[in-house]
Amino acid sequence: MDFNSYFSLMRLHSPTGLWLVLFPSLSGILLASTSLSGQTFFYLVLFTIGAFLMRPAGCIINDICDRKIDAYVERTKDRPLASGTLNVKQALVLLLLLLSIALIILLLTNKTTLILGIISMCMIAIYPLLKRYVWWPQLFLGFTFNMGSLMGWAAIKNQVSIEPILFYVGCIFWTLSYDTIYAHQDKKDDEKLGMKSTALYFGDTTKSWLKRFYLITLMVWLYAGILSSLNNVFFIALLAVGLIFRHQYKNFNPDDPSQCMSIFKNNSYVGLLLLFGIFLDRVVNL
Repeated sequence: MDFNSYFSLMRLHSPTGLWLVLFPSLSGILLASTSLSGQTFFYLVLFTIGAFLMRPAGCIINDICDRKIDAYVERTKDRPLASGTLNVKQALVLLLLLLSIALIILLLTNKTTLILGIISMCMIAIYPLLKRYVWWPQLFLGFTFNMGSLMGWAAIKNQVSIEPILFYVGCIFWTLSYDTIYAHQDKKDDEKLGMKSTALYFGDTTKSWLKRFYLITLMVWLYAGILSSLNNVFFIALLAVGLIFRHQYKNFNPDDPSQCMSIFKNNSYVGLLLLFGIFLDRVVNL
């Protein structure tokens, strides 16, 4: 068995996407928790395991759908399904295993979280197809990638209210920003293949769009923090996030793929700052 190919298929060698899924989920749990109870830590562990299952599952679905396209894209041509080191049957067996374990974990939560989880799974399956038909697949990725923030809140509260919805909206615009930057790596190949993305749609105006998305993200997160009665620790973390966004905006070069990847990876720190800002708020209030 070629374990390296399976690791590559699940993107375990490149954890940035995992962090970008995980941190909003854990933040949603902490946002809903008035204290750090045993229940809170149980769901933090449960959702961490879930992220380690669903992020690879999403990558496998994506690679199955895109295997013929990936073979013609410089950045993705060596992926296991595109290069032929693994076949679709092998990928499907692994996918079924991951989804089965994820479903078992989901059944350990409540009804609201279960419904959101099923919706999330459907969105994961739909996302890879969108770049063939619409210019804004990155927006749909924002809705998909951050469902964990709603699920995390629902796991504690068994309902969804305005606070997690606002946090979710902020995460959507954040994802729209970093995935647009990410998409600029492949824009030449995408254009040749007839694929669509916000990178191609925005073109030379991308930087001005990013500025708007960053501002919306910060404003919505700020409002979510106020409604959630978070203390100054969170707002200091949010200020640090703003500085990271400013750095990304100033250094963004749409024609430099390596820099686009570097800025994309830099967003792990954004998620980490948000998580620790909310976590430290709960510690201070103990």
